[in-house]
Amino acid sequence: MLFSFLSNRIFFPPAKKPVDLTEELHAVPGLACLVKRKGHSEYFDPTDIQAIRDHRLDFMLRFGFGIIRGDILGAARLGVWSFHHDDPARYRGGPPGFWEIVHGDPLSGAILQRLTEELDAGIILERGFLRTIGHSYRASLDQLLRVSSAWPAKVADRALAEAGDGEVLQQASCCENPGPIFKVPGNLRTVSFLFRLAWNRLRFYRQEFLRAEFWRVGIAGCSPGELVFGEAQASLRGIRWTEHDHRSSYIADPSGFADEHGLHLLAEEYNYRTGRGQITGWLIGPDGLERPIRGAGILSAWGDPVRVVDSPLHHSYPYVFQYDGKVYCLPECHASGRVTLYRYDPVRRQATAGRVLLEGVEAVDPTLFRHDDRWWLFFTSREQSNAVLFIYHSRDLEGPYEPHLCNPVKTDVRSARPAGTPFYHLNRLYRPAQDCSLTYGGRIAVNRVLSLTPAEFSETAECFFGPDPSGEYNQGLHTLSAAGNFTLTDAKSYRFSLAHFIRRLRQTLHRKEVRHV
Repeated sequence: MLFSFLSNRIFFPPAKKPVDLTEELHAVPGLACLVKRKGHSEYFDPTDIQAIRDHRLDFMLRFGFGIIRGDILGAARLGVWSFHHDDPARYRGGPPGFWEIVHGDPLSGAILQRLTEELDAGIILERGFLRTIGHSYRASLDQLLRVSSAWPAKVADRALAEAGDGEVLQQASCCENPGPIFKVPGNLRTVSFLFRLAWNRLRFYRQEFLRAEFWRVGIAGCSPGELVFGEAQASLRGIRWTEHDHRSSYIADPSGFADEHGLHLLAEEYNYRTGRGQITGWLIGPDGLERPIRGAGILSAWGDPVRVVDSPLHHSYPYVFQYDGKVYCLPECHASGRVTLYRYDPVRRQATAGRVLLEGVEAVDPTLFRHDDRWWLFFTSREQSNAVLFIYHSRDLEGPYEPHLCNPVKTDVRSARPAGTPFYHLNRLYRPAQDCSLTYGGRIAVNRVLSLTPAEFSETAECFFGPDPSGEYNQGLHTLSAAGNFTLTDAKSYRFSLAHFIRRLRQTLHRKEVRHV
């Protein structure tokens, strides 16, 4: 009773808010169906099944009913599809997204499956993993529902385009090792759950207000492949780290290139007082690369910094690459609603805005590279910046860019968000991505790309590359960028920042005022 009351009042997510579709569906015929219950299963009447077959449906999407079995499962060409808003390998039953918080599981999963006669053994058509929002069951459930709601259309597009007979759906794998079955919690369990939410919220606010992220940049004198696949401890010891002693700002997201003058390094310089990042550049000559980097000041061994992109908007992730003798920069600026390609002048050390590659997208960490005579643009969306991956592609660098058939191609907080330069190692293509399952930028998932075409994309996390656990900056590592014979990376630590505290307090108070109005 208590959980039911809270589900309809406190835990009710915005994604479940009813929407009137009378106008949109006025011309769509409806069919009232009867089912017969046998044990825990429900079977449709043969007359209703035939009426459904007469409509020649491609697929049916299940929202109501219980455990349905029988001929209804084959009444549509591609079967009956159903959501399960948990990872079935860990949580079967329900309520959705609830037991992950109870057990302190950092991941919340969801699947779209084609139902079969066997319970909890459907064919998985799409699956995703998001970070559990442990301090808010309402928010955690809302993100599961919102992200997965686009999957039926995505799977249908893929199935109809690639295999009109639905063979692509038959090739999906089932859950081989299903997890235990959970049930709706009783009153005592619900009370203890409320205490857990309160405790998690206290921990969340402690993190948000009292622990600010501080990043530093590192340089390794080898390629990304050698750094990642070399001996782990030796690779970490080979990174030469900067020190940035400013208490209200940090340096992160390094990228760059090398020429006869040295190493051109671009990075985001974020200031907690202004709440904005800017793209700053250094030209590190041969002497600067040989000298120890450690020391006070803003990368003092590298000479004077230069502001590379002149804009009042927040910029980060200055992705740098070279093509046809020219240097380009593709910084993130999701507030502009555009993905803009910049030309970088190594002499003036300035980046000038050029072609707008995409309009109307809030792209996070856009990453552009050439593979198989085509340009591939990877990014995540601002709404789910750590988990939902999109791909666009073009024959020409400056476009036009077309969306991938399977967009969004991936939903996985462990390995979706771009983290630097894709690279080849032993003739295999690898894509660095952030693993944000435990914390933002916790470590890098080195994904081996198995298939990349306008209609197909698959990759697998071959290994993970994280910070030195014995070092001072051991809380995260989220960039791996190639720059000539060097690899640029960064690492994270936490400490208190008064500027960060004041800014977060103002943001919280402002949100409360807006909600009150």
